[in-house]
Amino acid sequence: MAAACLFVFFVQQRASHVEFAYGYTFGQVLVSCFGLNEPLFTHGFFWQPLTYLFLHANGWHLAFNVATILLFGSGVEREVGGGRFWRIFLVGGVLAGLGWLGAEAARPFLPSLDVLTHWMPPGLRQALGVGRTSGGGLESSLLIGASGGVFALIGAYAALFPLRTVYLLLVFVPVRMKARTLVGLLIGLDVAAAIFVQLPIAHAAHISGCLAGYVFGLRLRQLGWADPE
Repeated sequence: MAAACLFVFFVQQRASHVEFAYGYTFGQVLVSCFGLNEPLFTHGFFWQPLTYLFLHANGWHLAFNVATILLFGSGVEREVGGGRFWRIFLVGGVLAGLGWLGAEAARPFLPSLDVLTHWMPPGLRQALGVGRTSGGGLESSLLIGASGGVFALIGAYAALFPLRTVYLLLVFVPVRMKARTLVGLLIGLDVAAAIFVQLPIAHAAHISGCLAGYVFGLRLRQLGWADPE
């Protein structure tokens, strides 16, 4: 899995230095065609909910996802086998992408950040970016990265080993917690960030992938694919 992401990123980097047409590079065309975006998906680019998982924006984006795959994915793969590991990652990633598309479609019908934060002090509302408009364009409606599949692996790990101790690095301080607590914390942070923080992060994909992986992991646990803790 990590090797596949690394190989695709290498192709992206090479393609980004080759001019295509009208000022665009082959790298930009690659991301547009194989990343997930609603306009192209609804016009027949049905492979996008799968292929977006293997594209990354930069080296840090790739490194974070690869590190998480190695950290949580290795435990899942060791317990349920390579085939089920791939199934969790790919199916969870596809469902994460579809969840993100659904959230993007629902965005115009949701209350604005200004409405949600009207009760907050002015200084806090300013820090959250209330009243500022974020940049539009393709980048604001394009999903790339393995995060959806990665969160599916985290969810599956928590379902398979709910009482296993994991460590989360918060402001360079390792915090010890149970795996199931980690999932609840990650989902809570993603929900809060999606509502109150205006950053180009696909929170809906994280939440959808994590829930899909957790359900998958619960089913595997019921079938006896996890040792009792």
